[in-house]
Amino acid sequence: MGKEKTLSRLLGKKNTVISECIDSYIHDEIGLFIPSDSIRGSSLINVSDRPSYMVLVSFDSNGSDVFHYKARVESPGHCSSGIGTQHYYCIMIDADYFEKRWLMYSDTVPVFDDRNFEICSDILKALNTFAFESSKSMMNSDITLAAQTEIITHWLIRSIIGETLDMRAISDDYSVARAQHYIELHFAENITVSALAKLGCVSESTFNRRFKKETGRTPIEYLIDIRIDRAKKLLRRKSLSVTDVAMRCGFGTGAHFTSCFVQKTGVTPSEYRNKYL
Repeated sequence: MGKEKTLSRLLGKKNTVISECIDSYIHDEIGLFIPSDSIRGSSLINVSDRPSYMVLVSFDSNGSDVFHYKARVESPGHCSSGIGTQHYYCIMIDADYFEKRWLMYSDTVPVFDDRNFEICSDILKALNTFAFESSKSMMNSDITLAAQTEIITHWLIRSIIGETLDMRAISDDYSVARAQHYIELHFAENITVSALAKLGCVSESTFNRRFKKETGRTPIEYLIDIRIDRAKKLLRRKSLSVTDVAMRCGFGTGAHFTSCFVQKTGVTPSEYRNKYL
């Protein structure tokens, strides 16, 4: 399918001309739009007659080294209040394509009117791969882009319904991958770096070096990230107190849990619960 026809199906006939400050990556059922200049999201398109589903992923570091991601989804024809940041990914998915996938998870497709949801930052890796692939003239790219479209759509749907999978890239280094697998299964237990190194049959110093090189984090930082992700899911349950969530996720005290949670998310556990219930 031609790019112009796809743009018309995604954006509407009035919006097929994209600003030169927006980099666009288009395949048959999906469009990815990323600002290439310091502009605001409101200048992307006029969304009042948009026929597709739109997901906006904005991110801000607030001057720190940690990015905080915000995501929201809108049904066809619903107008957003603007992105409000110059750092964002805008994904538009063909309505019929999106709804068929949604119905694999639910009996009905709800109307999304500027609905916020929690997103796994690793979805950006899939989007970046999609952008790279679509900008190259590689053999059989139609096949790989179609596969990536499926993955991106399903991961987004899982995020929207609150079943975000932890999509961290698993290392091809045995000692690192073995530790990752173990942490996933035993995150609530008392895990030491020494024990993880023994699992991979390497010294503690070698393990630390390899793990940091592969994941960009120390083993303990990785463990805390896993615990925080599990805590987010539990916080969506009203039946569990914040203290219960902390204990179930391996934090020794509520104070330590709150401190780690704020550092990773920018909000307290209670604030997170109130926002995403």
